[in-house]
Amino acid sequence: MFSQVITTPLAKLFVGYDAELFELTRHGFRIYFISFLVNGFNIYGSAFFTALNNGMISAAISFLRTLLFQMAAVLILPVFFGVNGIWSAVTVAELCTLFMTAAFFIRQRKKYHYM
Repeated sequence: MFSQVITTPLAKLFVGYDAELFELTRHGFRIYFISFLVNGFNIYGSAFFTALNNGMISAAISFLRTLLFQMAAVLILPVFFGVNGIWSAVTVAELCTLFMTAAFFIRQRKKYHYM
């Protein structure tokens, strides 16, 4: 978890001039960085279906992860979790997209003869 280690120096670099903003940024980075554990699978899934010449599924994965699920998460999560809901919106959107990407992989495996 290199990202967790560099959170403090990185936040200090950009907002070290304000202690309250520094703490908010550091806390937010620690929540947001979790999304990097998941988003690679979704990016791979989109690229995979692009390589198979299935632009519809590729576009669906991209649309879900960058617009639909993120917008829903940004609107819903802060109601329940406050500021932490905003920071975790990307992670929740990526997790939702991960389930959809897995479903696409499972449903298309016979068509493309993988797995």
